[in-house]
Amino acid sequence: MQNISLYWWKKRYLRAVLLTAALLLAAVLPVSCGYSEGGAAGPPPGEDDNPGGKEEDPENTGEEIDYRALGVNEAGEIMILMYHQIGEPEDVWCRTPANFRRDLETLYEAGYRLISMNDLLEGHIDIPAGCSPVVLTFDDGRGGQFRYMEKDGRQAIDPDCAVAILEEFHSAHPDFGLAATFYIFYEAPFEQYDLVQQKLSYLVKKGFEIGNHCYSHGNLRRLPPEEARRELGLHVKRTQEYLPGYAVRSLALPCGEFPGDMSYIIEGSFEGTAYHNEGVLLVGSNPAPSPYSINFKPAALPRVRASEMEVEGLGLYDWMEILHNHPERRYISDGDPDTVAVPEELTEGIDRLRLGDRTLIPYQNEE
Repeated sequence: MQNISLYWWKKRYLRAVLLTAALLLAAVLPVSCGYSEGGAAGPPPGEDDNPGGKEEDPENTGEEIDYRALGVNEAGEIMILMYHQIGEPEDVWCRTPANFRRDLETLYEAGYRLISMNDLLEGHIDIPAGCSPVVLTFDDGRGGQFRYMEKDGRQAIDPDCAVAILEEFHSAHPDFGLAATFYIFYEAPFEQYDLVQQKLSYLVKKGFEIGNHCYSHGNLRRLPPEEARRELGLHVKRTQEYLPGYAVRSLALPCGEFPGDMSYIIEGSFEGTAYHNEGVLLVGSNPAPSPYSINFKPAALPRVRASEMEVEGLGLYDWMEILHNHPERRYISDGDPDTVAVPEELTEGIDRLRLGDRTLIPYQNEE
């Protein structure tokens, strides 16, 4: 399974043929990751405010999209990828710059597009029809994630750090998106103490997110509740000293460890600083359920290890192959963030409360 990147590259010729056919659809579907012979227009817009979600008959909405031809399934699973160090050599918790670039290219070629962790938590998935969302997360604030270096007597971002690679790839492929969440701990995130303010400000300005990884990477399962509150609250306090008013909305559990009682992990305060972890990330082994699914548990979100070493068949490339071979499991967008289109047999698995104002569109998946 670890050679799946070669598999995707061998498919590029077929993609080129399909792309030529897809140009015929450009007038009605200018940006899409999925192609069909029957023609496709933009998905039907929601017409009314719809608290709690509302089922809508796509035949009565004007413009239509061929959901079945695109394989649309917004009840499908979403990969939240877990990275740590970007550097040399390749190791269990280290991805080389070359392999990280390969990961991005492979995801892009396979029809994945970036969304942020906060977008996932909000259920705001705004990517082209036929595409699948993917979330990038980076734990520990390692130097290879974001590093400055001196070049020609001036300060510059290391071209082989994660931030630079992401920006470079986005420049070449704007439709891929630019998003990632960095789960840092203190006192020296990204391992350049005198540049913490500069780096955090840069990340937020560029649209990246900062997440909680505890103040000093404390093991929350082993700490008594008050010490755990200190770890979580001090992280938020320190982050807001650098970024006044910034909302730290999610937590990546250090070492994947958590106590039996999660109430004070999800929400609490320490010495006047409140914290609220709307999403809590595990050290993962599988994709997460759709944010509209009754199985979506924001306090225990699984992740997929972005590695090819010691992944026991559950790494990034393994899951890409599994989802390729079982497309019915994969989240495939309808192209409209205000609607949720699913095969009608899956509607019972949709959480109407999580739909919010979005319109639920069930459709027949078979002739």
